[in-house]
Amino acid sequence: MKGNRVTNSLAMRTSLFLLCVIIIAQIIAGLIWYQHSSERDEQGLKTTVNSLALSAASTISFFQTLPPEYRHLVLNQLRNMGGTRFFVSLNNHQIPVAPLPDSERKSMVIDEVQNVLHNELQDAPVIQVEFTRRDKLKVFNKELPIDELPMLWGHYSLSYGDLNPPILVIQVKVDQQAWFYLAAVLPAPYITLETNYFEIREWFTMLLSALLLLICTWFVVKREIRPIKQLAKAATLMSSRLKVPEVKEEGSVELRAAVHAFNKMNRRIDSHIKDREMLFGAISHDLKTPIACLKLRAEMLDDDTDRERFMRIANDLDLMVKGALQCIKETDIHEDIEPIDLEQLIAHIASSIDPNGHNIHIQASNVRPYAGKPLAIKRCIQNLVDNAIKYGSKADIYLEENAEAVMVRIEDHGTNLDPNTLEKLVQPYYRGESSQEGNGLGLTISQSIVKAHGGHLSLETTRQGGLSATLTFPRD
Repeated sequence: MKGNRVTNSLAMRTSLFLLCVIIIAQIIAGLIWYQHSSERDEQGLKTTVNSLALSAASTISFFQTLPPEYRHLVLNQLRNMGGTRFFVSLNNHQIPVAPLPDSERKSMVIDEVQNVLHNELQDAPVIQVEFTRRDKLKVFNKELPIDELPMLWGHYSLSYGDLNPPILVIQVKVDQQAWFYLAAVLPAPYITLETNYFEIREWFTMLLSALLLLICTWFVVKREIRPIKQLAKAATLMSSRLKVPEVKEEGSVELRAAVHAFNKMNRRIDSHIKDREMLFGAISHDLKTPIACLKLRAEMLDDDTDRERFMRIANDLDLMVKGALQCIKETDIHEDIEPIDLEQLIAHIASSIDPNGHNIHIQASNVRPYAGKPLAIKRCIQNLVDNAIKYGSKADIYLEENAEAVMVRIEDHGTNLDPNTLEKLVQPYYRGESSQEGNGLGLTISQSIVKAHGGHLSLETTRQGGLSATLTFPRD
């Protein structure tokens, strides 16, 4: 129950909704940024690769102009000086290259390099371009791994610290016995060929920003709903107290307006209750005198039949007035709410109505205490038990509960109740059998009391034709 209350709270629902909005917004923004960055980087990569291919073409053209006997000499001098931006060698055959998996970026770079080389090297019969990894790179005629060569021979040009970038290998057949070999890495920021836009750092930044925004929203929402909690608490107290303190008007404009309306309603209810008390106090006082006069005048009549008839009318009038005033009194909100042991309360009611225990049977399970108004609930149950004894001779009382409510069912042993009259039984001054004594307010009072506790009274007929009345009192 508590977990459901937390997950269904306004703060949690708002925070979860905002979190979903943040995630969706981040994803949409990321996709837009990714598309824009991808197009921009693709254009930048083409420009960079074009420049690299022109440099490679210039290097190859330079070596083509050298006599064959000077080519190795120039290569050795370059290696002793630390090399160039390429690793360059001259081989007597094409070195096999372990290619990387095909991709759109890889195909684009290879096509761009081949187009530039074909345009710049008019006499080159064969050009082979491919990407490979450093650990699979082979060089020289003996196809040695690059890491077995001296560092001075241009290793630095093919590495970026701890990174293992793809290496572009260009092999051009310059004559029948010579293949010009160039190896290079793409310049920054395209050293990995495929740019990773969402790395762990980016994901962590997005998560941290979403979490920070969620926490701030949580505190803002909690602060905004504080007046709502105070309003709900005050509304709950109105069912148990005559005077409820006014709720402080704070929060947003809408909340201030709602709290202001509640305080205004609270003051009006308080005024109406006081006026009602004064009204019924005056009615009670003013009616007692004429009723007493009527009884006195009736007793002074000489005719016994008329005296008995007028006395009966005066007594009925007195009973109706007392019943009406009692109905108002029993359903009032003056009594404070406290835990009630319903099993003990029912046993006390039964012992007062049926001291010998012959006409009332109680069947109760272990029911937790119920928070309500003790005297009002006692009057509510006692009215139903009185009716059961009056109209059905005997009463069976069942006390049960579940997670949401406590149920009290009273069944009598009557046999001639008309099911069509069930709705009329709760109407004021209606009696199922006119020959019985009473004012017809018992069920009306019981229904008003159970409604004041947030519950309801339901009436059914038993198999024998008696009345089954069920009081349902909600836990919260």
